[in-house]
Formats: sequence, structure tokens, C-alpha cells
Amino acid sequence: MDAALRGVTDAVRLIASDAIREEGVDLVDLEFRRESVGWVLRLFIDKQGGVSLTDCQRVSQVVGTLMEVEDPIPHHYTLEVSSPGLTRALASPEDWSRAEGKLVKLVTREPIAGTQSLVGRVLGAGADGIRIEVEGEVAPLEIGYAMIARARMEIGWPTPAVGGKQGRGGKSARPGGPRRGPGKGINPARKR
Repeated sequence: MDAALRGVTDAVRLIASDAIREEGVDLVDLEFRRESVGWVLRLFIDKQGGVSLTDCQRVSQVVGTLMEVEDPIPHHYTLEVSSPGLTRALASPEDWSRAEGKLVKLVTREPIAGTQSLVGRVLGAGADGIRIEVEGEVAPLEIGYAMIARARMEIGWPTPAVGGKQGRGGKSARPGGPRRGPGKGINPARKR
């Protein structure tokens, strides 16, 4: 990233971080780049349980007002506020703290346990690195942040049912999900 773009992102982070935190959400990432529609300032926010459209609108209004007052960008741009998504990147210790208990995929700079690509559940995150439980490993791995080349949240799909059973209820699995009675979702046993 060139110095001018870094200067803008650093200024925006300094101006907006506290105000965003006061709205009950965290600023997890931001980018300022030229796209086909012109310059775009994109803020990614998150909170425990995920962000809503209302959260994004509220942060957009607060940050938009701050940006008009402080004016760190000398030309026209579009402000966008959104969630980082289900498979968001993990970079800072705060990102890793929010990922505790969740599934992640990471690539290390050097092989660990015979590979550079690991998928596992984050057991803990500290100032220097993470503890991660990786399937097939006897003990959790401790990996320093400096060893992590890149990392993302991973979607943890449920494991397939064994023997035609699923879940604790023991109901048989049927392709296509639950069956419904005649008519759009009407249960024939409950007529009104």
C-alpha cells in the first residue's frame, strides 16, 4: 500500500474507531481504494452475534458526519459499511479473540505438524499467538502470529449423519429436507 493510501486509512481509523465502538460494534478492517465507480472507503464492522443492517446504517451516519467534519479525504469518495462476512480474514489479536471457539483455516509461513495449511478450532488467543485444536493432532498447537501468513474464518458444516439418523432426535434423514403436507407449507392435521 502506498504512503498516501496508508495515511488515509490511518487517519480514518483514528477518527472513527472510538465512535464506532460507542455504537456497540468493532471496526475490524477498512480499505480505501479506487474502483470502477470511483474512490470507495469501505468499513467492516462486527460484534458478538453479528451485525444487522441497522448497525451498518447507524455506523454509516456516525462515520459520515465525522468524515465531513474532519475531512481527511480531499476528494469525492463513497462510504460503505458492511459485515466482514462468514469467511472473513483474521489479522489482529482482536480478530483472533473474536474467533475463539470457532473454526478457522490458516496458512503458515513454515510447515507445522508436516503442513502449512491447517483447519482447526481456536482455543485461545493471546498477545503473541493462538492455541488451536487441529483434527488428527494429539495436543493443541501453539502458533505465533508471526508464523501465520494468512487466515480466515471457516464455515463449520455439520458432519453427515451416520446410519440414516441425524441429530439427537433420531429421525431418519430425507433428501430435500422435511416433507410438508399439501399446499404451500400447510400441515393437513391443522386446518383453520
